[in-house]
Amino acid sequence: MTRAGGVGRAFATAALALALAGCAASPRRRAQAPPPPLAKAVVRTARSYLPEEDKGRPTPIDCSDFVGRVFREHGIRLPRSSPAMALKGAAVASADLRMGDLVFFSGSGGGRGVGHVGVYVHNGVFIHQANPGEGVRMESLYSDHYRRRYLKARRVITP
Repeated sequence: MTRAGGVGRAFATAALALALAGCAASPRRRAQAPPPPLAKAVVRTARSYLPEEDKGRPTPIDCSDFVGRVFREHGIRLPRSSPAMALKGAAVASADLRMGDLVFFSGSGGGRGVGHVGVYVHNGVFIHQANPGEGVRMESLYSDHYRRRYLKARRVITP
């Protein structure tokens, strides 16, 4: 074996070791437990309010009426207003959102006061009654409109 060949192999071995070490050291996302069956049921119920799903469902009066109806169907009583709902359950970081969590936003005037609520579905999507008379719809938390108004999340469904 020549000296050049040995240096080349040593370099390749070192490069491979560094590459593998880099993979092992890369940050990993925390594995999240699967959502509880109740959370899945709540989201199914929320989706049943979409206009294309069940034409027989009455249109909720507003966002908190929608969320209250959905959770009430599963035996969870929530206050009537979104600011009062924002005091229930446990605080949840946006990175830890789980199916069935409540997501809160400032109202149309902005600010830090809670003025809107929805139900988190999955992958940055939530379901809510946007405006009275418009019906229920699913939207992205990452849209400019909701990203700017996002305030916090609460978990009222415990495993």
